[in-house]
Amino acid sequence: MSNPLEEARQNIDKVNEEIVQSVDKRMSEVLRIIDFKEEHNLEVRDEEREEKVMKQFADRFEELGYPRTRGRQLGRVLIDLAVDLEREELDKRRGDE
Repeated sequence: MSNPLEEARQNIDKVNEEIVQSVDKRMSEVLRIIDFKEEHNLEVRDEEREEKVMKQFADRFEELGYPRTRGRQLGRVLIDLAVDLEREELDKRRGDE
């Protein structure tokens, strides 16, 4: 008979991989946004959009019975990752000029 703890951990590992793949897809979209922002001379940060994203995560977490603050924190982590990627990419592009 299989160990239920090990089975659950293996399932979590699979979900973790799905999360990483979803983050990678999100970052691909960020690269598309960089092109637009660069073309239209827009700032990397958009505080209004950032707040909207964090609220979306908080609302969704609350709907699922998880703390809103944790949803906001997850949103912030993803936003910070995107901002870092945008800045790095823009620095690379400007260095190529």
